[in-house]
Amino acid sequence: MNKGSDNDCTNCESLNEKLKQKNVEIEILQNELAKIESSLQETKRKYKEMKLKYKEKKRQMKEENKEVQGEMMEFGLKTIPAAKLALCRTDYSKYVGYLLDICFGRETLSESVLKCSKSRTSKTNVLDEGTINDIMAHVMEKFQPISIGMVRAAIRQKLNTCHKSKQRNGM
Repeated sequence: MNKGSDNDCTNCESLNEKLKQKNVEIEILQNELAKIESSLQETKRKYKEMKLKYKEKKRQMKEENKEVQGEMMEFGLKTIPAAKLALCRTDYSKYVGYLLDICFGRETLSESVLKCSKSRTSKTNVLDEGTINDIMAHVMEKFQPISIGMVRAAIRQKLNTCHKSKQRNGM
């Protein structure tokens, strides 16, 4: 009976040791869970802050757009509502592309050049100089301190993109 009792004690001691190890593992996991929950709460807080900033910025943009709602802008022969342009605020090259699309249309842009050399006779159209000058002046005023060369480069890039797009699509 003594032998069985010793086995039972040894068995109890090993079970107690395993229980202690499991309790330590549980404590470690609980600490990790607490860290994760804390991190989650911090992320939620940051998200709410960003959401509030976004809503405030959006409200400000709406207010600014209301101010320019009735205004019209002229580019050569084309008149455009200023509210349409107020939405495009990224960089000057995208703005130039947007203005060219509005003033000329992609079909015209795909068949046109900025300037044609006098010695070269070609079937391509030359974009209206007055409209181009108005666009360049407006873009340079809005996105200071860019140069006229940078605006011309953006116009050429847009023309090339439209021409390549037309070739790819087989228009």
